[in-house]
Amino acid sequence: MLELTLLLRSFFFKAEAFLKFLKDCNDIGIHCPIIPGILPIQGYQSLRHIVKLSKLDVPNEILDAVMPIKDNDEAIRNFGIFQAVQMCKVLFNSGKVHGLHFYTLNREVAVVAILKQLGLWCEDPQRSLPWKPSANYTRCAEDVRPIFWRARQKSYVLRTSDWDEFPNGRWGNSASAAFRELEDYYLFYLKSKAPKQELLHMWKKELTCEEDVWDVFHSYISGQPNSYGVKVTSIPWDDEGLSAETALIQKELAYLNKHGVLTVNSQPNVNCASSTDQAVGWGIPGGYIFQKAYIEFFTSKGKVSALKEVLSKYPLVNYHIVDAKGEVDYSNCDEYQPIAVTWGVFPGKEIIQPTVVDPIAFRAWKDEAFGLWRQQWGKLYEPGSKSHDIINYLHDNYFLVNLVDNDFPKETVLWDILDEMLKLRESQKKEQADIGKESC
Repeated sequence: MLELTLLLRSFFFKAEAFLKFLKDCNDIGIHCPIIPGILPIQGYQSLRHIVKLSKLDVPNEILDAVMPIKDNDEAIRNFGIFQAVQMCKVLFNSGKVHGLHFYTLNREVAVVAILKQLGLWCEDPQRSLPWKPSANYTRCAEDVRPIFWRARQKSYVLRTSDWDEFPNGRWGNSASAAFRELEDYYLFYLKSKAPKQELLHMWKKELTCEEDVWDVFHSYISGQPNSYGVKVTSIPWDDEGLSAETALIQKELAYLNKHGVLTVNSQPNVNCASSTDQAVGWGIPGGYIFQKAYIEFFTSKGKVSALKEVLSKYPLVNYHIVDAKGEVDYSNCDEYQPIAVTWGVFPGKEIIQPTVVDPIAFRAWKDEAFGLWRQQWGKLYEPGSKSHDIINYLHDNYFLVNLVDNDFPKETVLWDILDEMLKLRESQKKEQADIGKESC
């Protein structure tokens, strides 16, 4: 005879239904722990599909709440969070429920919000590295990656999945490292999983000029709603969302994005921060973290021209500038020598340098970075439309730039460089306009 030690109850829509089930089980002698299954309502179509499969009846009060907002995914998701929180509170207040099982359906955002409202959410445990290590056993010793895929880690893991060995201790010479080509992975990792209408609300249903795109980037970095009044929670180049350390340089990044310096990756300089620091810490306790200021962005040809003039005054800054076609490749980096931009010093261990800037890896990354303009953003619009043409223009005419300030113990000069670039570009435009007036 089998002895039950634990039961998981399938999902339900009212707490009373589970409590009755629990009583019925107890009445027939089942006294093992029974864990209720919680499935947050996250969309009207998914609700219909789940109800059809489960044969469950949806209570009228839930239908009455959902039907008026069935075409608004965000409103339904917020209702689902509210409804689940109220149900969980009833279950806990009964004194008979001591745990919950959540069905996330690979969409954890609602579950995290529910746990936070219930006071059950704990902050992430201490990171072992600045990026999330792969669970694949063949990569268990990997501890170095190029910084470029910092916010697209799944893509990096797939693009390097054919490697026989993974960097451990140092990056080394990447000349022999073969990154998988775009056609092998873009169908999976250049396509957004978010609904089209949700993306259009964030990235704009209609673009009329470059500045409309700037507004989206600015809204994402600053946290301010876009011109539609919608909060931008993602951009194509960021799978992970803004990191805690971004808050340390958020003001500077917001200013740059507002003026057409479209940042896709960055980190502040750090000099001997504790490894347990909430914003920049990683590794075991008792260690110290160091970082060089780093920024990566798209910007126009005119701004790049001004940037080249400014960079000549800053010998301690490494730079790499490329275009989509690879026809422009301007850098002062050693071709085969990576630059460590993050490292940690820990008790009883060698120095760990988990992120680097590497010219060869940057060229592999640039194909993906430029591809995201068209594959994720451009495909939202009809071919030949003004919006589609603007995204294509940015893909074809903007440059991808990365800057590293090697003088990490001091205040970074990257903000000064980019501010000088913007001022010089404005001065150049004014001179061109004055010349045009004189020739008329």
